[in-house]
Amino acid sequence: RDLVSGERGERKELGRGHRVPDPGGGPCTWRLGPQEAEAQERRKLEEEKRSRLERFNSSRINLENLADLEKLVQRRREKRLKRRVPPRAPEPEVKPQPEAPLEPVDLEVFLKAAAENQEALIDKYLADGGDPNAHDQLHRTALHWACLKGHGQLVNKLLEAGATVDARDLLDRTPVFWACRRGHLDILKHLLNRGARVNARDKIWSTPLHVAVRTGHCDCLEHLIACGAHIDAQDKEGDTALHEAVRHGRYKAMKVLLLYGAKLGVQNGASVTPVQLARDWQRGIQEALQAHIGHPRTRC
Repeated sequence: RDLVSGERGERKELGRGHRVPDPGGGPCTWRLGPQEAEAQERRKLEEEKRSRLERFNSSRINLENLADLEKLVQRRREKRLKRRVPPRAPEPEVKPQPEAPLEPVDLEVFLKAAAENQEALIDKYLADGGDPNAHDQLHRTALHWACLKGHGQLVNKLLEAGATVDARDLLDRTPVFWACRRGHLDILKHLLNRGARVNARDKIWSTPLHVAVRTGHCDCLEHLIACGAHIDAQDKEGDTALHEAVRHGRYKAMKVLLLYGAKLGVQNGASVTPVQLARDWQRGIQEALQAHIGHPRTRC
């Protein structure tokens, strides 16, 4: 009988863990005709629609009088208060602790503070009557270090305290040299405004113009020229700034020098002009390349 009705056959196992899919609904709906099944489905849809409409109507608020409106306003106010974050308790004020008095600053700490821009140690050193022109074994002052590192505010403080603007180190280089070495244009302007010599020379007769060209800081180079630097000044070997530009491959500096009228025919101690130096430099490159042509390790 089960086999005839199909109930046992429909639920026969296909293997371990596998069964024939359930057609859905209870056994009473399997024998319904198409019209009865469609009517039953329509009734289900109408019941769901009616239940949704009832839920919607129950959620609506009936404003039949003023009391209902007041209840609505009160309810919304309560919801708003629940969402509002309670104010934090004010944090206790932390009274600033008095700073511990600094220990006396010696010369080594003073120069290191100038390089690291530690103004508190600088102020302590100067307040205790320290000499702003004190230097190390290489005659480098705090102003030298401040100009090299680019600490403009500290440079102004040291100058106001009496630091010598043209103090010389062991190589006779002034702070202007050190500012041009790192390209600190603002500090260079400040030093020159305070009376620093624009054409100062070190022990090899180099000027700040030579240093600016060697390091490739064209903004410092132009400012030095505008302040009266000798554009064709020669060092101990007879090299001008244009010689240095060619030797170090400073193309932009060379263009600036030529723009401001640097001479091409100035000979150095070896009787070489900047033009000849450029030719020799190119000839040296050509010879180096020719020497490697045909070498077994050279890749073409």
